[in-house]
Order: sequence, then structure tokens, then C-alpha cells
Amino acid sequence: MPVAARLSRSSVLAAVIVAACDAGPPAAPFPEPETQPPSSEMQFPFSPPPPPGDGEGFFLQPHFGQTVTQPHAPPALGGASLALSPGGDLAFATDPDRDRVVIVDLVTQRARSVALLPGDEPGRLVTDGPNRVHVVLDRAGSVATIDATSATVVARRAVCPAPVGIARDASTLYVACTGGEVVALPTHPAGAPRVLARVDRDLRDIVVSGDNLLVSRLRSAEVLRVRKADGALFSRATRAPSGSLADRLEPFVAWRMVPSGAGGAVVVHQMARAASIDPGAPSGYASFGPCGGTVDTAITRFEPATTTDDVITTPHNLVGQAVTPVDIARSPTGRYWAVVAAGNGHTPSLPQVHIVGLGAAEQCAFQGPKAHDRAGKEGQAVAVAFRPDDSLVILSREPAALHLQTVDDLLRPNGGRQTILLGGESREDTGHAIFHSNTGGNVACVSCHPGGADDGRVWRFSTGDRRTQTLQGTLAGTAPYHWTGDAPALSTFATDVFMARMAGPPLDKAQTEALDRWMTRIPAAVVSPPADAEARARGEALFGSQAVGCAGCHSGPKLTNNESVDVGTGGTFQVPSLLGLALRAPYLHDGRAPTLLDRFSAAGGGEEHGHTSELGPADLDDLVTYLESL
Repeated sequence: MPVAARLSRSSVLAAVIVAACDAGPPAAPFPEPETQPPSSEMQFPFSPPPPPGDGEGFFLQPHFGQTVTQPHAPPALGGASLALSPGGDLAFATDPDRDRVVIVDLVTQRARSVALLPGDEPGRLVTDGPNRVHVVLDRAGSVATIDATSATVVARRAVCPAPVGIARDASTLYVACTGGEVVALPTHPAGAPRVLARVDRDLRDIVVSGDNLLVSRLRSAEVLRVRKADGALFSRATRAPSGSLADRLEPFVAWRMVPSGAGGAVVVHQMARAASIDPGAPSGYASFGPCGGTVDTAITRFEPATTTDDVITTPHNLVGQAVTPVDIARSPTGRYWAVVAAGNGHTPSLPQVHIVGLGAAEQCAFQGPKAHDRAGKEGQAVAVAFRPDDSLVILSREPAALHLQTVDDLLRPNGGRQTILLGGESREDTGHAIFHSNTGGNVACVSCHPGGADDGRVWRFSTGDRRTQTLQGTLAGTAPYHWTGDAPALSTFATDVFMARMAGPPLDKAQTEALDRWMTRIPAAVVSPPADAEARARGEALFGSQAVGCAGCHSGPKLTNNESVDVGTGGTFQVPSLLGLALRAPYLHDGRAPTLLDRFSAAGGGEEHGHTSELGPADLDDLVTYLESL
């Protein structure tokens, strides 16, 4: 199936963006992107396998058009958010691509842009009455408070190194941080934050549930129940695996958690098929039906029990063809749930917003692309919200816009909509688009690498168990790649993985280079510093000592010598980077070590993997403290 060339969506609309609103320029000017015309030169001929049956609508591949590379790489998808004022007439949208928040009057359709600092990457936000909003600045470690009347930032408060989720009750904001901190701070802009709890790392979203907080974890798709009064963690829950051993589904990657409307929360997450995968089989990662592939999308409700500390999980639908489900919203009447499938943004015939009910578990909720109109033909949907009348507000990127649409119009082919353009320079980047796109096999690179990191899973391959590798800050200058170093360059992934295993379209040389350039600029994870700085210093000394021998292989800026060695763990494997190690459990190539401390057991290679057998428990604790700080 050839890759069709098309005009850049942002260039088509460029002439009308300025006249449509007064959103103004981005927070900071971006250098001009590099563009290359579409190329007919493919790396080698490729004919994708036919889908089962007639396959109508099920083998629709993305179109990337003119190749564009941004000098300043756009961040991975998953952070952009949308919230409405209580009356539903004012919309607040975060735009991490341009480091800004846009305030839109949905009645007059006037948009105002609030510039933030370069690199802030605004993410989740929560309204505070009709005229104030609090926004998490993911890469700045802060929460910004914005006054809607003046469209200005009235406060910036540092909360933790990597804040991601935010919720509010009458007087307090609660922030979930990747490092495991749950921070409380007054809604008043002058209030100081305090760490309410330190729980498991890899937190994502947070929801107020009566006297408790429900906090999701990204990779494991767990929901933790934390008491607001003292920060005590007293229960946790996950959706139970389902299916037979041969076709078992397991939850992972909780993209978004929102209030359920009944005192609990609803999570849209992925389900992984635990059956063995043959990486050499054509389209081995793909599915040509709406559900049933290596990765599916699911909805699960989490409601605290009234008489116990438990959280009761209710599994609901699989959502067919909902690749990269970055957002979910509940209609005020409870009639609908809307799921944003951002991975379909470059495939014109696939729905980007799915309207589903909370039906029986494992039922594949799918009506087919002909029953949906593409929500926001001018851009890629990244967030959604409902107005009080159950109509939709959809946030898209490239170009940045809000789309106002009724559910009936969304479900009707070529249904009407109003579009409010938000302005700002284009941030279209072909490498970013390829990484986040449904290949045509209902899977995307980001399905297993959320945020450019990893999914925390150990996959059963016919060649042996393999734990997903992180890409955050670890690729540039560390070739060869893959567990055994069998990929000499990142271009190998464009052919052997994206095309052959994931059923993606063939990528030409310019597209492959754009993917390489975007992936090698994924920033390293932000890790919280250890509570005991002295323990870290002792651990660093042990790590660097010749007697222990860690630094012999884990050297240089990425803490790897790029070699493949046998360290007694079952074969010869590439020395991994140690950057962001605290967020990468389980450990080793097959995930055999649940924790870093387990890595230093005999199963971790013993004396062949560093000389640590003579270290006592205190020394090992210090060494782990140092490793978790990298």
C-alpha cells in the first residue's frame, strides 16, 4: 500500500489562523522547521499482508505528507488537557507544544493565550471557580495559577521535580508526582505546598474521592487509595487479568483517570495480550480487526467500597481501534463516555473520538469508521470535555484548535462542527507523528513507550522474555540497539519493527531520518532526589570503585559503554543506560529482578555482574540509593 502524499494541514489553514482569533504568538518563538518534499524512494519494496475477510476499514494506514523536522522537538503526547468553567462557556486548554495555556470564550469564540516559560510543558489542569485555573507544569516542577479575567499567571509554586496530576477540593490542591510524592497546597495562590505522602513511583493522575484520594500509576495501571488527612496509603487495585492462558489480557499503561461521577474514578488504559509473540512473524505485533491485537484499549471503573478499605474494580468495554487513548471524559448526564484516540490523527478515515457506553467487560465496542466523522479533520485530537448539554469540546493540535460538536453530529458521517482556531506557529514534526501513529495494525510505537519511556512490561517472545526498554534520554550515541545489540542503527526500527512487525507503511529515507531525530531528542526522565544525600554519596563512591566494578561498563554520559557482554544473566546482552533507573522496574533484560535490590541477588548475575557479593545490607542500600538518583 503506497504512502499517499498530502499537503500539510497547518499550511492549508495558515492564512485564516490570524484572522480567526487573537490567541497571539507562542510563548517563545521557535526556529523554522526543516521541510522536505514527499519522496517516492522506499528503503525496499513492501506489500503488507491482507487483513482477514474483506478487511474494509481495518487496514487503513497513516499518511505523513511532507516531511517536517522541528529544530525544537515537540514533546510526547499525553500531557495536553482541557477543562471547562462550571457553566461550560469558558474553556481552558494546555498546549505543551507551545508552552502556553489558551483561554477560550465558547460563546464569542475569542481565544486568549497565556504565555509560560520555554520548557514548562503545561499538562493537567483544574478549574477553581469560573475565573481561575491551576495548571501543572510538567518539566518545571511547578503549579501555575492563572486568572482568566486578566489572562495572566498570578502565581508559580514549586511542588516536586516531576508533577503530572492535579485535583481539587474546596480549599486544597492535590498534585501527583512521578517520583511518588503526593503534594497538598492551598488553592489560594499564596499558600505553600507540603508533601502529604510518599508512595509508589510512576504516579499519573489524581482524583478526590470523599475523604480519600485515588492516584493512578502509569505503567502498571494501578489505582492507589490515599487518605487526605494523613497521607496514609491503605489500599490499591488493578483490573484483574482476563481470558484463558492462551489469550490472557493484562492491564498496563493508564493513559488517563477522571472522576466517575459516583465518587470514584474511571481509567482509560491499555490491555496487553500475554500470549507468546513471534518477533519474526509478519505483522506479529498487529491486529487487523478492531480488537484482538497485542495491545487493546479498555475502560475500568474504580469505586471505593463503603464498608471496607478496598477499591472495587468494574471492568468495561474494550474500545476498538482506539490507539493511543490519551483522554477520556464523562458526559454530565452520564449517557456517554468519550475516548480520544490520538494515534488515529494521521489516518483520515479512522475516528479520533469514540463515543462509548460502559458495557460488559471484554466486549469490543466498535461501530466502524464509517459510523464516525473524524473529529477535527484539521488536526490531531488530544483532549476532550463535555458541556452541560452533553455536547463536546475537542482540543486538537496542528493546528491548535477547539472543535464544538454534538454527539449526534460526531456519530453522523460529515456531521457539522464549529472550529475555533487557537493560533501559534506550527509544531508539526514527522518523526513525532510516526512515533504516535496507528500503523494500520492498531498499535503505535508509543503504545509500549508512553512518553517515550517504557511500559514496564515483560513480553513473552518466542526468543525469550523481554522487558521493554526505555527511550528517554538513552538513545543518542548508544548504538547498537535492542537487547542483544542486533540493531546497528535506529533506521532498523523503521523497517524491522515499524513496518515488518507493526504492519506500518514503508518509510522513505527522509521519514526515517525524521523518526531518528525525534527519538534521539526524547529528554531523560526527571527523577526525584533521594531523601538521604549522604547515602547517595556513599553509593556513588561504591559505584565508582574498582573493587565493585560498576563503572567499568556503565560509563560515560549515558552510563553505558555500548557493548554487548555476558554478565551471567542467560546470554550476551547490550549494556543498558542507567538514566532514569528508578522508574524502570522490573530490571534486567527479562525483568527477573522486581527491584534494584533484587538485581544484586544471585539471579542478577552474581560476581559476573559486578563484584557485590561482599557488600553488606547497608552498602547495598547506599548503592541502590545512588542508582535510583540517576
